[in-house]
Amino acid sequence: MASVGKHLKKYLLFVVFSLSLDAQTLSLDEILEYASGHSKMLAMKETDVRIADTNIENAQSAYYPSLNFVYNTEYNHALDGMPLGVESVGGTTITNSTQYQNSLALQLQYDLFQFGATNKQVTISELEKTAKQKEWCLSEQQLHQSLLEYYAKALKAKEEHASKLKILELRREIYKMRERLYKAGESSRVDVGNEAIAIIELQTEIANTLMEYKESLIRLEQLSTLAFEKDVVLLPLDIQNIETSKNFEETLEAQKIQTQILQKQEELSLNLRRQFPSLGLYSNYYLYGSDADVYRESFKDIGEKSWNVGLSLRLNIFEGFKHSSTHERLHLEVKKLKQQYEQAEHDFRYETQAKKSKFEELALMQTHAQELFYEDKNKQEMLERLRATEQIDQISYLSFLHEQAQHAMQAKIREIDKAYEALSYIILHRGLDQCTQP
Repeated sequence: MASVGKHLKKYLLFVVFSLSLDAQTLSLDEILEYASGHSKMLAMKETDVRIADTNIENAQSAYYPSLNFVYNTEYNHALDGMPLGVESVGGTTITNSTQYQNSLALQLQYDLFQFGATNKQVTISELEKTAKQKEWCLSEQQLHQSLLEYYAKALKAKEEHASKLKILELRREIYKMRERLYKAGESSRVDVGNEAIAIIELQTEIANTLMEYKESLIRLEQLSTLAFEKDVVLLPLDIQNIETSKNFEETLEAQKIQTQILQKQEELSLNLRRQFPSLGLYSNYYLYGSDADVYRESFKDIGEKSWNVGLSLRLNIFEGFKHSSTHERLHLEVKKLKQQYEQAEHDFRYETQAKKSKFEELALMQTHAQELFYEDKNKQEMLERLRATEQIDQISYLSFLHEQAQHAMQAKIREIDKAYEALSYIILHRGLDQCTQP
């Protein structure tokens, strides 16, 4: 029988090991990498970058001349019946003859000089694209922070769930012993009731940890768009060194705001240059045909009529205060961005301090937990010797094991918190060199 039990135990261990091999295992790095390549939110940000590309092309089109083909067909009916040819009143041309008219025109226009307005518009579009790229990187950083948070929550909930299941078994043992002692008249009914309440409360905590674990997995799937298997196993977090860090001006958020400030300053310069004179070149080549009675004949009559070329000088004198209001708006937008930069720098400084302080406190608590582990181990050996000689009762020993399990659970949770703070600190200090965008 002993041999059969031994083989059965080996078989069960083999089955458990095989199941663990088949289970889906995921690390934080794998989830982050998948999210960067498949996130719907990042895909929208990538589309914004492509839209900015088209804006650059649109701005660069001003470097080239515009060429238009214009065709006009018209029937003009004179009401006074006096064929006096063409008259002009103000900007209106009036023909007194009744006829069909057709005209073809090939028009060329080209801006020769605008005091660098075209260059400024191209620069603004390029800065807009750069800002969109940095915004993509910043969105990836924020996504990774959220994924890290839910990953750590899932690990802690899983650890609490497993530890409290073990603690529940110990409390049930204590409850059974309390009942036996009560029946023997060596314990009160209140002690038994207290143990029953403790078990119910512990079962509620276990249910809550399981609920939190499942919710964290759902959030991880939602943010990463990675489908998890039912028996997914999340690998532990690696504790990183947080000694190295970037200054705020090197971070993603700072660089994005700096780019937006440069863009607004270029818009201010462009708005000013648009008030300067602009010099343009124009040329027109006309073909014309007419007939007093038949439209088809007027179309056949189309032939070369005239050609011209000239220079145009344009200067905006008054636009209803549009220039001044736009200038004021852009000044205020620059001011707002600078305020936003100062606020972000302020928040970054305190967020950095908070994370470093918490990391250091958790490291100290982890040292204390290690010391407590050795003390618990020594105490356990002592209690086992006392229990062997019946110098302590079973309830006292089980109560110690209960306390020891709680200490171990808290130590593991602090270890996860420490790894979380370190990784969160590293993500917070990312620069463009850590952005995964190609």
